[in-house]
Amino acid sequence: MNFFSQPVIFIVFGDYSNLGVGYLSAVLNQAGVESRIIDFRLPYEDILKDLKQSDPLVVGFSVIYEGYIDEFAILVKLLKSNGINCHFTAGGHFASLRPQELFSLIPELDSIVRFEGEYTLPELVNCLISGIDWKSIRSIAFKEDHRIITTPLRPLEHDLDKFPFPSRPPAREYAYGKKYVTILAGRGCINDCSYCNAREFYRTAAGPTKRTRSPEMVVREIEHLHRGKGCSVFLFQDDDFPVKIRGNHDWIISFCNELKNRKLHDKIIWKINCRPDELDADILELMRQHGLFLVFIGLEDGTDEGLARLSKRTTVAENLECINLLKNSGTRFDYGFMMFQPETTYASLKENLEFLKKICSDGYTPVSFLKLMPYFETRIEKELRTQGRLRGRPGYYDYDFIPVSLNDCYSTVLDCFAEWIWSAEGVTNMSKWAINYFAVNDHFEMSRPGIESHKEKFRNIASESNRYILGTLAELFNIFESGSYQGKGRQAIDKIRTEAQSRHRLYRRTVRECFL
Repeated sequence: MNFFSQPVIFIVFGDYSNLGVGYLSAVLNQAGVESRIIDFRLPYEDILKDLKQSDPLVVGFSVIYEGYIDEFAILVKLLKSNGINCHFTAGGHFASLRPQELFSLIPELDSIVRFEGEYTLPELVNCLISGIDWKSIRSIAFKEDHRIITTPLRPLEHDLDKFPFPSRPPAREYAYGKKYVTILAGRGCINDCSYCNAREFYRTAAGPTKRTRSPEMVVREIEHLHRGKGCSVFLFQDDDFPVKIRGNHDWIISFCNELKNRKLHDKIIWKINCRPDELDADILELMRQHGLFLVFIGLEDGTDEGLARLSKRTTVAENLECINLLKNSGTRFDYGFMMFQPETTYASLKENLEFLKKICSDGYTPVSFLKLMPYFETRIEKELRTQGRLRGRPGYYDYDFIPVSLNDCYSTVLDCFAEWIWSAEGVTNMSKWAINYFAVNDHFEMSRPGIESHKEKFRNIASESNRYILGTLAELFNIFESGSYQGKGRQAIDKIRTEAQSRHRLYRRTVRECFL
């Protein structure tokens, strides 16, 4: 195939999880247009040098997360002011849902490709190559006479099997020499959680909010990546992996059968994201027999009232039942948990701590939690705006807690445990990697020397560190609820902060010794 001489270059945050751009790149390559992906995190000078050498036709910016808009704006301005005068376009969740806002923040953009771009972007590129007016293309936005014009949206593609496999950079090592890639079984989500904008993204254009690739096509891609690229670990990125569709498990049964038919079930392992109410013992065992090694569960809250506010459509009892099912089967799991929310009280914090004790005290999984952030086009964002509680600016929206003392309480929790829970070298992340290493060893029966003693040592230290952090959080919550943090409690807080830092260094070092 003869490629057009000027490439399309995508600038994205990271290059492994952005499968949306991977699909766009593959579609362009299929049409004879060269495309490449540049990691946004590279030094700006390196990106500028690359673009000057490449002389691209189009530069596309993947603006999925609003938190990086300022950095994108700085980069775009730098590129334009240094002679990169090609067509600048943007896509992604924020770009699609908030085009007017994005144009005001990054006025150097020429266009925005809204929602799924597998048909829109090639049409835009073809118009630019041919010199044809591109402003009548569906599913784009652009500026004209100081106005933002949005063209009619094209419907979503029902048959995802029509698209080629996404372009990917060379696979990296996951653990013990096993390479990994991210992959999708489908797009969209039928759930409507109040803190998530995924459904809003997929229901704005005409078409079903959730579409699934055929099991055969997904397994064909896995086979291509395993036999052709040496990949053995597959991390499904679906918001909700199709364990259950329309009340049945037909898709996952067909998927597992196809893995076995192609003799892949004992050669690969895979991770999924799913809801707690989609798993039962039989289907979990079937998936485990065919390579499932890790499940991410969106628990989010340890109270029934909190789950209802988040529109989770689950209960605490159902969530605990799912966790017990995973533990009893020996399946590793990770989870999402937003302990701090707009309606958080000291009573709800204590209930959430009790919930975390039930799932984490045994060291099976590390303690992890977040603050719920009011992302764009979510119900939470709209509620806070209506209440007059939303503060900040695009990409940096936040809110204060009620009661006011919770703001100081949360700041203190950050002082004590931010590095522990959220940094790449923190105890929580290191513990997750230890679990991943053990999973790879077990599934591929590598029998590394001393592995069983390392597992036992890790489980003990994970249990101890989990119980420490949960107990310390309970102590902090009591100090702030009583009001003593403004007086005699200050000394206790300082002592807690110092001890937390010391414990973190100890636990981090010990966890690392278990798998490195």
